[in-house]
Amino acid sequence: MCAPGAHTAHRGRVSAAIGPALVTTLAFMHWGMSLSLAGELADPSTIADIAVSAEGAGWDGVFVWDHLWNRTLEPFADPWITLAAVAMATERVRLGPLVTPLPRRRPQVVAQQATTLDRLSAGRLILGLGLGHDGYGEYSAFGEPLTDDRARADALDAGIELLLPALAGESVPQAEGRWTTVAGVQRPRCPIWIAGRPDRVAGPRRAVRHGLDGIALVGAGDWKPQHVADTLAAAGPRPSPFEVVLVGGTHPDPDALGEAGATWCVAEVMPGVTAADAQRIAAR
Repeated sequence: MCAPGAHTAHRGRVSAAIGPALVTTLAFMHWGMSLSLAGELADPSTIADIAVSAEGAGWDGVFVWDHLWNRTLEPFADPWITLAAVAMATERVRLGPLVTPLPRRRPQVVAQQATTLDRLSAGRLILGLGLGHDGYGEYSAFGEPLTDDRARADALDAGIELLLPALAGESVPQAEGRWTTVAGVQRPRCPIWIAGRPDRVAGPRRAVRHGLDGIALVGAGDWKPQHVADTLAAAGPRPSPFEVVLVGGTHPDPDALGEAGATWCVAEVMPGVTAADAQRIAAR
């Protein structure tokens, strides 16, 4: 399936765009948009309307950020409630958080939310997971101890180990040594992507170690085929299919990125973008 457009929002403005008529041959490339939920985009009904426009324009995925706030210090909408609105308003696009910082959430609750949302969307959920960060105090402001990368990495791994059996409807361990089923049966489970950076090996190795479905790369201004090649080399032997998702940045040569192994290009709509501008991006 090939979506006909890719769009990039950077520092609150659209910095690059490929119109729908210009991307027509990449049968192996999917196109998505990932929306900040701050400011005018903190209204779930607004995001649902944008998702409807994106679906009509041929985008393959509509994803949302999971933050309490960002550098704007504007409160964010809850991603799960927002995604429920998107699920009810659309029929085809894949959807999900990109990404949920699992160390900031209880894995058993995420399992229940994800299972419910996947049912509501008729199996369209993609679950993005990551460390999160404390750059805006989303951990430390509430006295949570996970303020360094290593502590959050350990918490992420522990959370994934609980999350996977819960999503499959299998029994999961409790602290007292008992076992229980959390989320109910969901087979096959929803795809899970792990966040990573093109210059680090932890993300792709974590995805493969846990048997997950892909890596969502963030952090490059101008994506190059070498970023994709380095990521796949760091992952080593991996499940098939294995998604390589390029988040944000610009995509000057989508054909070369796809040939190198990228499977998704996801444009970010940053804090500060108005609802009207986000609608225009979605409708391209």
